[in-house]
Amino acid sequence: MIFNKVNYSLFFNQQCSLCQLQPAEISGLCEDCHADLPWLLLGCPICGLPRSSPDQPCSLCQQKSFKFDRTEAPLEYRFPINSLLPGIKYQRRIQALGWLAELLVHHLQDRCETWPDLLIPVPMHPIDEALRGFNQAELLAERLSRKLQIRCHSGQLRKVHRRAKQMTLHAAARRSNLKGAFSIHGELPKSVALIDDIMTTGATADEIAALLKNQGASQVQVWVLARTPEPDRD
Repeated sequence: MIFNKVNYSLFFNQQCSLCQLQPAEISGLCEDCHADLPWLLLGCPICGLPRSSPDQPCSLCQQKSFKFDRTEAPLEYRFPINSLLPGIKYQRRIQALGWLAELLVHHLQDRCETWPDLLIPVPMHPIDEALRGFNQAELLAERLSRKLQIRCHSGQLRKVHRRAKQMTLHAAARRSNLKGAFSIHGELPKSVALIDDIMTTGATADEIAALLKNQGASQVQVWVLARTPEPDRD
């Protein structure tokens, strides 16, 4: 009887993961917090950059041909997301990945007509991952894999060269900084989704997408939790 009461409390009396005041009703959040999130309602169909119309590529994508084909992001990188995601990485608040993954799953179920054959998380260099203790992109990809029943492979793509942190560089330097930083092993299916927490300039996704397509993938989507409002931020 006690066990049943504990389980009832765990599954039906959860508080909102953000405000901790109201009952959780939608993806671990109360209705007010869920509504107040910085939803990315309209984004560029290629890079996901927030804009007024989703029908045509943004000016950035009209000037540059990205190697990835599409970006899906439910949120803009604004408050409170711009506090939550760094908190996951640098303060080990990984419990937030649970409800954030739920938001991304619901977004994808609304937007995707066909599913990729494989999920690949953006890798960290082994030294950086050892220092942090985890790779947030890998944890996110594993959650998406379970929810969407899509195979996930975290060891096939590797970061083989440790480079300067992308957040310390401007857009042009970020692209050159990543040249040759990644390697891919083994065959790939035709359709792949690259998983990460944030997209900024798209430099990391572009470098990896080129590598994936050289290895046999014909379509590469990018699935992230949030897209920055400006292309030169991290």
